[in-house]
Amino acid sequence: MYFYASYIFQEAGIPNEKIPYVVIGTGSCELITSATCTLFIDRVGRRTLVIGGYSMMSVWAVVFMVALSQQERVHWMPYLSMVSIFAYILSFGIGPAGVTGIMPAEIFDQMARPAAYMICGSLIWLNLFVMGLAFPFIVQGLGHFCYIPFLIVCVTTALYVGFFLPETKGKTLLEITEEFRQSREKKQEGKIAWNGPQEIKSTML
Repeated sequence: MYFYASYIFQEAGIPNEKIPYVVIGTGSCELITSATCTLFIDRVGRRTLVIGGYSMMSVWAVVFMVALSQQERVHWMPYLSMVSIFAYILSFGIGPAGVTGIMPAEIFDQMARPAAYMICGSLIWLNLFVMGLAFPFIVQGLGHFCYIPFLIVCVTTALYVGFFLPETKGKTLLEITEEFRQSREKKQEGKIAWNGPQEIKSTML
């Protein structure tokens, strides 16, 4: 988003003389959300903020693509595109951006924490590098639907966190580890319950 903010705004039909001010506005959004996230992170909970943030990012990605596809037909669509970008950044800043950095410290013990942070940091910068190189080709290939890859990532991440990641707010590492263990046991019990009738049938045959 930040690498190609000017390019995106230009594609959205924003006048060239207004683009620098809009880009400054995106940085202001990040500043506002970083301050706001610190107020909500211990009240709402990490899991809720991550799921809500990625869900809202998915919604605004769809709105942005629709606005791009209709900007030549409706005169106010470029401004909806701009609002969508601001809302996308706000959704990211208030949830995933603020929570992702502290989660490795809460779900890994002290022995594994340095490796977890190293892997997370390496993946973030690798993905930024790949996306910085690939985004112009994504825009060229998908056109108005250039946010489909991001939409898929946001939806998949929200579902993954919703199904597999426990809430860590106000919990010790032992409590979080116990929740992971209970979740794993429930899945194993479900597999046994599913495979049991099939094994009986195969034995009878």
